[in-house]
Amino acid sequence: MSKPSQTKRILVPVELNQTGEDLLYYAGQLAMAMGAELYLFHACKTLDLTFTQQSNCIQKLRAFAERVFSREFNSAKAAAPFDCVVRPGNIRDSIQSVVQEYQIDLVLMEAGVTPPHAIPAEAANHASAIMELVSCPVMVLPASVRFKKLKHLVFATDFTDQQQTVLFQIADFAQQLKARLTLVQVYGPDERSQLCSYKAAMLEVEKQLLGRKVTCRLLEEEDVLEGIGEFAELASADMLVLATQDSFLMERLFSSNYTKTMAYHTRIPLLTFRQLKKKPCSGCCANCTSKQREQEVQQLNVLMG
Repeated sequence: MSKPSQTKRILVPVELNQTGEDLLYYAGQLAMAMGAELYLFHACKTLDLTFTQQSNCIQKLRAFAERVFSREFNSAKAAAPFDCVVRPGNIRDSIQSVVQEYQIDLVLMEAGVTPPHAIPAEAANHASAIMELVSCPVMVLPASVRFKKLKHLVFATDFTDQQQTVLFQIADFAQQLKARLTLVQVYGPDERSQLCSYKAAMLEVEKQLLGRKVTCRLLEEEDVLEGIGEFAELASADMLVLATQDSFLMERLFSSNYTKTMAYHTRIPLLTFRQLKKKPCSGCCANCTSKQREQEVQQLNVLMG
């Protein structure tokens, strides 16, 4: 049996404002719960950084973090250890290299909702866009969510299309938090003919995760995403987990449509893992088709170039 994976380094992109303070407080609590170290990352939005400018930015970021931690954590409860990283430009310009350089295990971001007519820079720095750039899991927090002990994680999956390494990563993450993990596959009425294959695949996953605090469920619902949210609420989930190969589901889950209705998943953290999929992600056939067309155009341009 392979050694369980551990989340040891958490990268937190921070703005020096109220949103950044809320995110830092949550990050400090999460890091202590997991026994992890924080790396606070600030993108200075400048074209370049001199050594002096970089030092000044690090000092400001450190002072900001120390002020938040000293206010939020009393003397009997020290905040998690942290280090500071600053880079020029925007978050997306350097987050890939920062994740690789510091061997980051998890990126923690505030979710936010990208406005329908957001400028490219806003959309590019949104959590759903960052997820496309990094290989490690990305955890996003709805606005104003305060930390509470993560006791129950719900992983919305497809038992017939599950990468084993990612499955164990998610199970290890829950185990590190000492949390229960429920795997649920929500399928539509038009998929009833495949129920036998779903059940067989679910039993195989249960065998693989034998000995862990894991439950597996199958659930039929008209709308898959609505069904996931309703199940998470009924199960009193503290976090929703996804494993997808692109950001389509996360973009839809945190769209303004759901935020306005205060759906349950907009009130708990969302954790996303990157996974190679055999099937198109739920509901994103148009998205996959669009990406395929883009790739075909790029290949054609290369051939004609």
